[in-house]
Amino acid sequence: MTPNERQKWLDWILITSIPLRKIGPNDVPIGNASGCLVNYRGRRFILTASHAVKLGSSDWVIELGYDEKRGTEIFRPACFLYLGEMTEIADVDFCYAEVPTDIESTFQHLTPFGPKSEKRSRHVFDFTTVKEPDTNEMYGFSGQVHPERHGTHAMVTEMAVYPGLRYNKNDGPFYEFKLPVPHPGHDFFEGCSGAPIVDTSGRLVALVSHGDPESENFIPNVIYGIALSRYKFALDFYCNEIKPA
Repeated sequence: MTPNERQKWLDWILITSIPLRKIGPNDVPIGNASGCLVNYRGRRFILTASHAVKLGSSDWVIELGYDEKRGTEIFRPACFLYLGEMTEIADVDFCYAEVPTDIESTFQHLTPFGPKSEKRSRHVFDFTTVKEPDTNEMYGFSGQVHPERHGTHAMVTEMAVYPGLRYNKNDGPFYEFKLPVPHPGHDFFEGCSGAPIVDTSGRLVALVSHGDPESENFIPNVIYGIALSRYKFALDFYCNEIKPA
């Protein structure tokens, strides 16, 4: 990959992650996570990590973008659907919700003083191209970090890009990726849960799940991504059983 190709890849990764907001009393934003939009079988879905938008929670919204007259625009999914591994009687760190096929989200660098960049449409993946990772590829993801509340109803975050991940192995429901630097800690990646992990060809392989240095089984320099190819059947089942709205 040439320096120019690498920069284009990094610029593209920036618009792959969809901001999610937890809405508290009086419509005040009180939390953030990430997800990705995918098209599949003529329908559109938002995918994310279930630990990020807790099971049974109905107060998460998709941030669609910023309008100078109306402020931050959002869309509230009807509900997120969750999975469970019956063999282990355990929750799976993956959930999804159907959204209208014309739902789009835009990226724009915002500051407390207003927009500082042009709007860019965030990427919508073709879920039929989801693939398993391999050790010869390089991967990356982006996510929103360092949230700050400005006023009553505005939350400003930074969108950070993390390239240089290398696939280590399959670990059941997860793929294990090695970071190019020591793991900076949970707080550094907070808000990135559910963000898409992508390869240099622009294909979706996983969603950011976990990798906490404070956990008992922590492995240095490693994070885990939800193995999307393993759970593709969930969207097939949904499309077969649920009629389009």
